[in-house]
Amino acid sequence: MAGSSVSVWYAASGDCEQVRSGLLGQPANTVSAVGYLVAGGWLLVWVCRRQAAPRRYWWFAAAVAANGVGSGLYHGPGWPGSGWCHDVAAVAVPVFVAADGLGGIRGWDDRMVTRVGLAGTAVAAVGVLARPVTNVAMAAAVAAAVAAEAVLARRSDPRGGRRAGRAVMVATLAVGVTAYLVGRTGGPLCRPDSLLQPHALWHLLTAAAMAAWAADRIAHPAPARTAPGRSSPPGPATGR
Repeated sequence: MAGSSVSVWYAASGDCEQVRSGLLGQPANTVSAVGYLVAGGWLLVWVCRRQAAPRRYWWFAAAVAANGVGSGLYHGPGWPGSGWCHDVAAVAVPVFVAADGLGGIRGWDDRMVTRVGLAGTAVAAVGVLARPVTNVAMAAAVAAAVAAEAVLARRSDPRGGRRAGRAVMVATLAVGVTAYLVGRTGGPLCRPDSLLQPHALWHLLTAAAMAAWAADRIAHPAPARTAPGRSSPPGPATGR
C-alpha cells in the first residue's frame, strides 16, 4: 500500500498496527471498534428501559456508538473524511461528560445540558476540520470533563463513598490509557504485525468506561436545583 492515500492517512496516526490492503486496514483496531457499538447499543436499551432517565443520555449513547463508526472507518478503509468522523465522535464524549457535570453543578435541566452538549460537539466538529486543532479540542474537552466531574463528585458525595459504576469506570479507563500509551508507535509494546494490539484494548476498555459512567450517573443523579423557599426530591429534571 506504499504511496496510497490510505497509507499516507495512517502515517500520522501513531497507532502502531501495520496497515494492510482491503477494508480492514488495521484489522485488530478496526474490529475492536465494534466495542463502542455494543456499549452504545447496550446503553441506549438501558436508558430506554428507565422512564426517569434524562433524554440527554440517549444522545450520549449515540456519541458512544458513533465512536464505533468513526474508529471503524479510520482504522479500516481510511476513506476521505474518516479521520474527521473519528475525531468528532471522540471529542463528543468528553464534551457531553463536561456538559453533564456542569449542568449538575449549575442546576441546569435536561434540555439545557443537552443543548450545551450538542453545541459543544458542533463547535468541535467545525474545529477538527483542521487536523492540528483535534489535539487541542480533545485536551480542552477532557480537562473540562475531569474538572466538572471532580467538583460534582465532591458535592454529591462529600464523604467519598464508593460506587461500583464509578470504580469500574476509573479502573477500565486507567488500564485503557496505559495500553494506549505503551502501545503507540515506537512504544514498548508496539508490535506492528501482531493482531494483539494495545490500541484495540484501548477501544474495548474506553467503551466499557463510557457505559459505566452513564449507568452510574443515571443511577446516582445530581440533586436538582431547588427554588428559594421550596423543596424538591433529588434527581435531575428530564425535560420531557
